[in-house]
Amino acid sequence: MKKRVVAMLTVVTLLAGLSAGCAKTGGQDDGSGNAGKTDKEAVTLNVILSENEQTKDMLNYFDQFEEETGIKINYEIMAESSYMDKMMLGLSSNNQQYDVVMASPATIGTILDGGWVQPLDQYIEDDSVTDKAWREGLADSMLSLAVVDGKRYAVPYNMGVNILYYNKAMFQDAGLDPENPPTTLEDILKAARTLNAPDKNQYGISFRASREGNANTFLWAMLWMICGGSWEDAEGLVDYSRIGGKEAVEATDFFAEFHEYAPAGISSYGYEEAQLAFQQGLSAMWIDTSILANGVLDSEESQVAEDVGFAAFTEGHAIGSPWMFLMASKTEHPTEAWKFLQFVSGYELQMEQVKSGVQTGPVRTDVLGDPKIGEYFNEDLAEAVNYALEHDPISNYFPAINEMTEIRSLLAIQIADVALGKTDSQSAIDQLWKDVEELLKREGVIE
Repeated sequence: MKKRVVAMLTVVTLLAGLSAGCAKTGGQDDGSGNAGKTDKEAVTLNVILSENEQTKDMLNYFDQFEEETGIKINYEIMAESSYMDKMMLGLSSNNQQYDVVMASPATIGTILDGGWVQPLDQYIEDDSVTDKAWREGLADSMLSLAVVDGKRYAVPYNMGVNILYYNKAMFQDAGLDPENPPTTLEDILKAARTLNAPDKNQYGISFRASREGNANTFLWAMLWMICGGSWEDAEGLVDYSRIGGKEAVEATDFFAEFHEYAPAGISSYGYEEAQLAFQQGLSAMWIDTSILANGVLDSEESQVAEDVGFAAFTEGHAIGSPWMFLMASKTEHPTEAWKFLQFVSGYELQMEQVKSGVQTGPVRTDVLGDPKIGEYFNEDLAEAVNYALEHDPISNYFPAINEMTEIRSLLAIQIADVALGKTDSQSAIDQLWKDVEELLKREGVIE
């Protein structure tokens, strides 16, 4: 079996139409890609960002970056569902539109396979362009999230792990112990059944369930890993047939059963809708990545901010879900782009975002090791995240091959059909592996 192995493996692609983003710069774009130039020496970097609480807050620091470096930032920021298509289109053209892009495990395989970004080792190892303190504050593992043939392609921005969010007040009202939350899928299912009260417009759980952009495959990947799923065989090599195994059937069973205790319309929920249902007290529990925690702890956004609890899963593995920054292969400003990559992954920005409560997934060891770090994190959240991080979270929940977008689409269809009662989990997973095997053989990934 031929393997295509890279260090970072992909998870979920939330693809949608090319809806408009928000472009801002320090000057007017003249159509040349150098918006904001005031003289021949000025440089403007074109950057595209996926919109979330962390990146929206990051914009507040761009003036500081310009003041320190003289480099202007012309940015586009848009919802993740729109971002993926726009970013990949802008990178894949002969005349690349961006100097720097963000990537999640959703798209890293396609980006690397397309050769759209360049290796960063020459910059990382060059003391004349790399700040020593920046390098010392990042573990090798954090700089090895996207590796092909021994070359590193990304710097990390944040890292989340999947956790359970739960409403302590709703637990109390339902006769459940809010200080003893469920930590296994079976117990979460039981709690969801107890908490479910449609007549009161209250539901047991919310989650990503939409087929749009294959959003439902992110939750499924979490469930699969918790059930013991893995892409690796006993020798640690990629074994694509594992997606057709008993753990996949078990994960699909849980995925379908959770629908019974979810809000009406759950099949159209992405992470935004699932989070909103929890924020508004519509759902008593929510499964997702920890980097979204600030949205439910902010009393201006969340009606349940004072009642939120967090719990790690004690079965199987958590999955790590990083966002990374990469440098376009055809950028005309690599030196300036490298300064920007160091800035967004640097101690000052990360620590300020942690202190403000925006950043709940810092990746720097010097930030995590700060003696006052406990003052900036919710105690329950810190405990849940630390537990997950200490128990070998896995980032290889979908192999980083170009074919994974189609594989996720096949998976999204099958698990949605099970949730709708059109087929059973065993039949769905059997058909999934049949289709995936045919695809991989056709594309020459396996023999």
